[in-house]
Amino acid sequence: MHTTSLLIPRVGDERTVAASWERFVQNISPCPGNVRNVILESWWRCRSKAVDPLCPGAPTLASAEQLPALRHQASELYQAAHPVIALLAEVVHESGSLLMLTDPNGTILDLHGASKARHAGEQVNLAPGGCWVESLIGTNAIGTAIATHAPVQIYASEHYCKDVKHWTCAAAPVLDPHSGKLLGVIDISGEKETFHGHSLGLVMTAASQIASLLSRRGHEREARLLAQSADAFTRHANACVILLDRDGKVVKTNGKWAIAQEKHGISQQLEVGNRVPAADLTPGKQAGHDPLPAWLNQDWLHVLRLDGEVLGSLLLIPLARPPSQGASGSDPPPAALAAPHDAFADIIGSSALLQSVKTRARRLAPLDLPVMLLGETGVGKEVFARAIHQSGNHPHAPFVAVNCGAFTQELLASELFGYAEGAFTGARRGGAAGKFEQAHGGSLFLDEIGEMPLAMQPHLLRVLQDGMIVRLGDSRERRVSVRIIAATNRDLQGEVKAGRFRADLYHRLCVTTLALPALRERREDISQIIEHLNRCFARKYGVPAKTLDQPTRQALENHDWPGNIRQLKNVYETLFALSEGQQIDPDLLPAELAAAGERRPEPAVPTVLPNEVRRLAEMEKHAIQAAIAHAKGNLSQAARSLGISRSTLYVKLSAMRDRADSQHKPR
Repeated sequence: MHTTSLLIPRVGDERTVAASWERFVQNISPCPGNVRNVILESWWRCRSKAVDPLCPGAPTLASAEQLPALRHQASELYQAAHPVIALLAEVVHESGSLLMLTDPNGTILDLHGASKARHAGEQVNLAPGGCWVESLIGTNAIGTAIATHAPVQIYASEHYCKDVKHWTCAAAPVLDPHSGKLLGVIDISGEKETFHGHSLGLVMTAASQIASLLSRRGHEREARLLAQSADAFTRHANACVILLDRDGKVVKTNGKWAIAQEKHGISQQLEVGNRVPAADLTPGKQAGHDPLPAWLNQDWLHVLRLDGEVLGSLLLIPLARPPSQGASGSDPPPAALAAPHDAFADIIGSSALLQSVKTRARRLAPLDLPVMLLGETGVGKEVFARAIHQSGNHPHAPFVAVNCGAFTQELLASELFGYAEGAFTGARRGGAAGKFEQAHGGSLFLDEIGEMPLAMQPHLLRVLQDGMIVRLGDSRERRVSVRIIAATNRDLQGEVKAGRFRADLYHRLCVTTLALPALRERREDISQIIEHLNRCFARKYGVPAKTLDQPTRQALENHDWPGNIRQLKNVYETLFALSEGQQIDPDLLPAELAAAGERRPEPAVPTVLPNEVRRLAEMEKHAIQAAIAHAKGNLSQAARSLGISRSTLYVKLSAMRDRADSQHKPR
C-alpha cells in the first residue's frame, strides 16, 4: 500500500536533497534519511542505465505525424481518460501547471495547460511526443511511476537531470483493472513555484476514475460479446465452439474441446480462463505479433465486431467430416462459418443518444414481443424494424412491411388479410395471400399504425389475440405466427383519449416501446451520415466521392431537418447529382440551409466537476418526474413543458429505468 506521507516531497529539504544529489553524481553515497527512498532508488536505476545527469531534456520519440498512430494504439486509455482530463484541465490551467497523459512507454499523448506553462515545458520537451521514461531523462514523476507502477510526486532537486530540477511533478499510473497491466500515466507538472501537495491526490483520483471507466467498459464489452455470440453456439452445435475475449482469453465453450483434441490431434489444454495469445485483438496489437500455434487453423478464427468495435473472436473447430467425404448433416467447412452480423451496426451514428436506443433495441430483438417504434417522420423507423427482425430469433424468416396510412379501409383489409377468388370485381383467380400470411414465421412491420381506420382496428386486434386470419370473401380460418413491429409519429395515448385509437389495441401493441430521436437531437451524427451518403451516391452515379467545404458542411450540420434522415438524404442527393467537379457546390444549397450555416456558434462548454454531473442528473430526473406528475401522466404534455420532443423524453425515461435496474441488480 502506498501512503501519501511517503510520496509527497518535503519541500523544506530542497537544499539537503540538492547536496545529496551532488554527492551521488560524484559516487559518494548520500547521508541516510536525507533523500526519500523512492527517489534514491530511482537515482540508482538512473546510474545503472548510464543516464547523463546533464541531459538537457527528454527526446522526441513521436513527431506530430506519428502521434495519431500512438493514440490509436492506446485508444482504450485515450478515450476513457478524455472525460476525466476534461474535468481537470480547467483547474490545472488556472494553477499554471500542465496536465498530461502518456502511453505505457512514457510518450506524452495529450497535454493541457496555459500557453506560458506550455512554453516553459517545451524548453525540456515536456510536450506531445516527448518521452519521459527514467532511462532517457532520469528521475521524474512519469518515468518513476512507470518504473514502480505506483503514484509519486517529485519536487525540484529530487529530479536526476540538472535541467529539470526547477520543475515539480506528480503522476499516477493507470493500470488495466482486469490484468493489472500498465496502460499509461496521468501527470501534473509545473515549475517548482506551482508545487501543491494536492496534485498527487488529483492524479491518483483521476487514475482511479479512468480505471473505473475502463472496468465498466470491459464488463459492458463482455456482455455485448456474450450477446453477440449467443446465436453461434446454437448454429454451430456440431462444431467445437470457443468464445475468446479481445485479449484472447477463453470466456465460454460448448464443452467439445476434448473431441476437437482427439479429432485434430491437439495436445494443448484449453478451458475458460486460458489465453490464446494469437487471438489478442487489443487496440494497437500488431498483426502477427504472436504467431498462430501449429494446431490452430486461421480459418477457424472469426473476429466479432459490434458498431465497428472489436469485441473478441469465435474459434469454430469442425468436428464432422467435410461434405466432399459424403458426410450428411455436417457443419459447413470452417471458412464458411461466418461470424454473426450485427444488424444495428448498419445504422449510422455514434452519438450517446443513438447508442442508448441501439442498446435497448438489441435487448428487445430476441424477445419475440410486439415492439412499438415512436418517432418523427423520416427518423429511420423501418431501418430499426429490420434490424430488430434481423437480430431476433428468426433472422432468415420473412420481413414484410405495410404502410397503414397508404390505403383506404377496404384496400388495407385485403392488403393485410388477403382475399379469396371472386371476393370483389377484379380479384385475382385463386385469391391472394395477405401480408400476415406472407410474414408467417417472421415479422410484420405496420408503419403509420396511428393512421389505421378505427373500423379496421378490431380485426387487427383479433389476429393479435388468436393468431388466426380470414381472407376477404372466405370463411376458412388460417393460423399465422407473426411478430408485430409497429411504428407511428402520432401520440397514441392522445389518440386513445380522443377515441380515434382503441385502448385494448394500444395496450396489445405497446408491450415494449422504442423512441427514436430526431436528427436535430443527435446533430453530432450528421457528419457521419453525410460521409455514408457520399459513398452511396458515388456508387450510384459511378463517380468518385465528393468533398464539402467547411461552410457547406456547417450548413448541413446546423439545419434542424424537420424531415430528418429522409430529408437529409434527398437534399444531399440533389447536391451530389447537380454539383459539377469533385466538390459539392455551395451555391446549390437551399436558402434555409445556407442561412443555417451562418448561425449556431459553438457554445462554450462549461467545466463540470463529477459531483456537479451527479447533481445535474438528479435535477434532470426530478424535473422529468415533476413534469409528468403535473401533466397527470400525459407524456406529450410533459415533453412540451420540458421543451423537448416526446421521443427524447422516452429515451431519457428509458435511460433512467436502465440506471435504476443496474443499481438494484444483486452484486
